[in-house]
Amino acid sequence: MEWRERIRIYAASGRALGIGGAWRLARHRLLGHRSPFMQRSAGLFHGAGIEVGGPSPLFSPRGYAPVYALAGSLDNVNFSARTHWEGTIPAGASFRFRDGAAPGQQFFSEATCLRDVADARYDFLLSCHMLEHSANPLKALAEWRRVLAPGGTLILALPHKDGTFDRHRPVTPLPHLVDDFERDMGEDDASHFEEVLRLHDMKRDPGQPSRQALRTWVEGNAVNRGVHHHVFDSLAAAALVDHAGFQLLAVEPAAPESIFLFARKSDQAGTPDNAPFLSATAAYLAASPFPSDRARAAAPKLSASAPSAARR
Repeated sequence: MEWRERIRIYAASGRALGIGGAWRLARHRLLGHRSPFMQRSAGLFHGAGIEVGGPSPLFSPRGYAPVYALAGSLDNVNFSARTHWEGTIPAGASFRFRDGAAPGQQFFSEATCLRDVADARYDFLLSCHMLEHSANPLKALAEWRRVLAPGGTLILALPHKDGTFDRHRPVTPLPHLVDDFERDMGEDDASHFEEVLRLHDMKRDPGQPSRQALRTWVEGNAVNRGVHHHVFDSLAAAALVDHAGFQLLAVEPAAPESIFLFARKSDQAGTPDNAPFLSATAAYLAASPFPSDRARAAAPKLSASAPSAARR
């Protein structure tokens, strides 16, 4: 990305995050922000992994969650042998994630159907800013659970609406995602296209020079897969991973635009206990760089401090 474009994106993100959020963003960029969970749990990522939609700079040695520097091996899945982001992708043992490491296997399939991957094959699975492009994220997460070994770890990064061109769109409610799963929604779903065209923040998307260019991009989604079908804030992202049956380990909103979720495939039967992550009083919301997260955290406090009807 050309440096002027980077400055424009970071400036727009800073304005959206407010004064405090802009300061955190600048500090993270200058000091090299790292995931607190990754710093204390690096041993989870020394085995065999797979990425869906890679590669990602956020997993690189200088990234927020530097898994590439730790992985014993890492395979990758893309939906096509040619993508807008990577150009032509060679098949076979071609996924280079770290200098000096043996290249991983490159697969081509939908994120919802990893047909070439055996059950319980991997110790960890990574995906960064990919799941919002899937029309059926719960189906994808179910497939990702299948290929993880019992006790395997998921790192999922999603874009937070406050930091992206989705900021004017509503957060996708969990019942909508459940309905997509139950109806086995396919990647040809166009039901969100008009909302995208109406509410997309053009100032946040330097890749789209005009509304007509955006329309062409959206209408070509079957090929480019560029549309964000769904929109998330941090609490909605946590609810998604919980509903998919993972045990949440950490939720880390990270400027300028990401929500990092760390979770485990349980090696025991039963429903995971994610209640501490699903409450508006969760600590990660109050500490978030994103205004809408902090507003969620403040709302219960305001309700508690309001005088009751009996006292009025």
